[in-house]
Amino acid sequence: MPPDLPLFCISMALYGLAALWFALGLTGQADKRNRTALVLTGLGVCLHTVSLGLRWYFSGHMPGNNLYELNSVGGWLSVLVYLGFQARYPRVRSLGLMVLVITVLMMLYGVSKPSSIGPLSEEYQSRWFFLHIVSAFLAYSCYVIATAAAVLLLLKHHLGGQAVFANALPDEVLLLEINARFVAYGMVGHAVMLTSGSVWANTAWGRYWNWDPVETWSLITWLIYGFHLHARSFLHWNGVRLAWITIVALIAIIFTFWGVSHLPTGAMGS
Repeated sequence: MPPDLPLFCISMALYGLAALWFALGLTGQADKRNRTALVLTGLGVCLHTVSLGLRWYFSGHMPGNNLYELNSVGGWLSVLVYLGFQARYPRVRSLGLMVLVITVLMMLYGVSKPSSIGPLSEEYQSRWFFLHIVSAFLAYSCYVIATAAAVLLLLKHHLGGQAVFANALPDEVLLLEINARFVAYGMVGHAVMLTSGSVWANTAWGRYWNWDPVETWSLITWLIYGFHLHARSFLHWNGVRLAWITIVALIAIIFTFWGVSHLPTGAMGS
């Protein structure tokens, strides 16, 4: 068993417990239960950091060599970005529910894949590859927060009149601001991912762009998010429409990273 796996599993369990407490916070005693959830989340991310450190130490390279490592890094960055976010927006701690649910699902998928430690293949031994991976998951983390805000916005819109939700869910205007801001942040990271991925592909395979499924869908998802910002700024679409665009875009991201590789044509990189 890899030395990092026990801590990986414990951190995943703590994220799951934190998500449960965030969910309970929607039914009452939100401040107390959200604080408990944040403590669990903080403890989980500390253990997760140690897990990744062990992985790096024993493998001799930054985690990112297989789907287990990629999903671990992605989950870790998502939680870190959320913790930084909630320090800036303490009134919207309930977004942690969606962020942690998505993170736990990602980690469950990762732990279902082979987790053995091995050396990096030659084409992955590039600084551009690591910039590609880090920027990809930073973008993904921002998109997860934007999607969490979108889901809460839809809940607020449809259920906000009920007493149990009226006090627990944040204001729609604030949720829409968070949604737009983190879509924009994510697009910057996404652009860095596309650019660094192209440079890495050229050094590894001799061409900047190959129109393989992962490359194509990565570009498509970036354009979907671009349309989101366009629709908000120039078409003046309302929050509900923008929320659905955000959700569809994240589904496209999930398909790009986790689904495209299962297509018959396959893909060259990630």
